[in-house]
Amino acid sequence: MKYELYPKIRIPLENGGEDIMGRRHVDISELYDLFKERKDCWFVCCDIKEQMRINEISHKTGDLAIIEAMERMSAAAGDSDVVFRIGGDEFCILTDSREKSCAEGLAEAIRARNGETFSGEGREVPLYLHITPVRPESGRIRYDELYTGLHRALLEGRNAADAPSADA
Repeated sequence: MKYELYPKIRIPLENGGEDIMGRRHVDISELYDLFKERKDCWFVCCDIKEQMRINEISHKTGDLAIIEAMERMSAAAGDSDVVFRIGGDEFCILTDSREKSCAEGLAEAIRARNGETFSGEGREVPLYLHITPVRPESGRIRYDELYTGLHRALLEGRNAADAPSADA
């Protein structure tokens, strides 16, 4: 089974021009191997805010929002980082770093683009992402527990972001 997983790769151009950076599809078993290899590394989880509202414009616009979210994450990710989808409008970057500051830097780079628009159905649609850096507990990694943990981290991050601030 193929999974939507996009590590950066160099793609040589046919005309002999410079290489471009792109992403390739990876089998789910390769993703699981990376989880085990990078068990102490950080993830950056993202979730599209108000995806239902975007889908009300049209499902095509909702699909474009998903593509835009992946592109923003890919642009922020490093060459050895892996971007993958964990749900309908939920995504992760598996970093190649054990440093929290690396994950926080990626999160901030993605967050800086919140509010930028993409075109859908003749409209400019603003896109906002919930972004949560997380590192699963070390030890044995079970696939189902990891995905449950990533979803839980997204939910907790979303709830924290939506909570009223003490300054209000």
